[in-house]
Amino acid sequence: MKCRSLLAVGLSAAAALPASASAYPRGHHDPPASADAVLHWNAIAQREVVPPAPGVAQPQPTSMSSMAFVQAAVYNAVVAIRGGYEPYGRGVARQRGASVDAAVATAAHGVLVHYFPARAGQLDADLTAALEDIPAGRAKRRGAAVGRTAAQRLINSRAGDGWLADIGFTMPAPAPGVWRLDAGQAPLVPWLSRLRPFTLRRPDQFRPGPPPALSSRRYTTARDEVEEYGGADSTARTAEQTLIARFYTSHVAVQYNTAYRELAERRRLGAVQAARLIAMGNVIGADALIACFDAKYRYLFWRPVSAIPGWTPAFPTPTHPEYPSAHGCVTFAQSAVFQRFLGTRRIHVDLRSFPEIPGMPVRHFATVSDIQRDVMNARVWGGMHFRFSNEVGGELGSRVAAWALDRFFRPV
Repeated sequence: MKCRSLLAVGLSAAAALPASASAYPRGHHDPPASADAVLHWNAIAQREVVPPAPGVAQPQPTSMSSMAFVQAAVYNAVVAIRGGYEPYGRGVARQRGASVDAAVATAAHGVLVHYFPARAGQLDADLTAALEDIPAGRAKRRGAAVGRTAAQRLINSRAGDGWLADIGFTMPAPAPGVWRLDAGQAPLVPWLSRLRPFTLRRPDQFRPGPPPALSSRRYTTARDEVEEYGGADSTARTAEQTLIARFYTSHVAVQYNTAYRELAERRRLGAVQAARLIAMGNVIGADALIACFDAKYRYLFWRPVSAIPGWTPAFPTPTHPEYPSAHGCVTFAQSAVFQRFLGTRRIHVDLRSFPEIPGMPVRHFATVSDIQRDVMNARVWGGMHFRFSNEVGGELGSRVAAWALDRFFRPV
């Protein structure tokens, strides 16, 4: 296939596992179909959702939903041909013998053109190049038909879901504990709080209780911690802690989709397992963020920058409410996906900074606990969050993931 050059986007030269190591998660069998097309079109989707040009990337909170649209259709196209797992939502009738590569290309292309119509010319060229590499014949025709059907059914299923909807949000009146923005700033994607979820019944299904009272010890302890460690002029925060805080200002969809591709290459996953991993990660990550924004725009809690007079955070504060932490929600959800997929808490996953941070281009996480602990500290050290918001965000992301993993992407 002519896909290796684009596949290199976001990929490192990951070493292959020893021949004696299992190429697949324990208890699962992946038919011997190459994952090249799955990884190639995931990189293309990432290019569209988060273009490399500065300032044009989709907002971080919505980017995983955009990726989920694409990856759910790709997953359904692959399992329609190779089987092994339940489809997501309304699947496509089994088409044994169809070309997986053709199905993946047409599924991803169909969804991307729908959501990024201005990019149709480039995406059409991508599709033409991919299909030219596949031998003509019945398998190619049937695969392309599977992909088109998977894309259209995904698009139909999301009709009227609230994507980009104007929900009539207005900023609350100023008061202690209430979220506020500086003049000229606008609230970031409040409509995400009402977007129809991918797996949950509704956005508030696992809504947590309110943040602690301003008079409580828990709040005071958290405020004092972020004031000491998260300020621009902090003398308590180490140089390494500053780098870790900066690392988590990277674009989350790029970090995790790059990690999926690297894991798929390192573990030599076939098409079914690669499509399943990437769909699981993006769909469940999207729902974790939807649930998180439901709580954020319900409680409208203030950020440390508003709570601490005369204080400046180490890094810019996002323009959405503080509680709970979105990074906590999505990171705990992702760690649950890796654990379930790999069948172990020893996940050995790399995350990369984007754009690359000198001194910390990559962080390796041996266990689920490592990545969870890392993000909870990072958002305090960066001055964006109180620790309780990270804790509650982590709990929320874990609940969303547990719900979804028990009901979706299951073996048949």
